[in-house]
Amino acid sequence: MITGITIWSVLKILIIIVLALYIIFSLVLIKQVQMMTKTLEIGFERELMILSFIHFLFAVSVLIFAVIIL
Repeated sequence: MITGITIWSVLKILIIIVLALYIIFSLVLIKQVQMMTKTLEIGFERELMILSFIHFLFAVSVLIFAVIIL
C-alpha cells in the first residue's frame, strides 16, 4: 500500500480538478453570451455580459480559495 495517500487527499485533488473544469465552463458561457448578443438584440446585452463576467470571476475566486484552504 502506498503511504501518504488518503481518501481525503484524493478528494481534495478531485475537488480542485472539478473547479478547474467549472472555470472552463464559465469561459464557454462568456463566449456563448457574446455570440448571443451579436445575434439577438434584446435590450440588455451589456448587463448579460457583465453578469457572465462576474460568474467567471466568482468561479476563479472559488478555485483560488479552494487551493488555499485545501
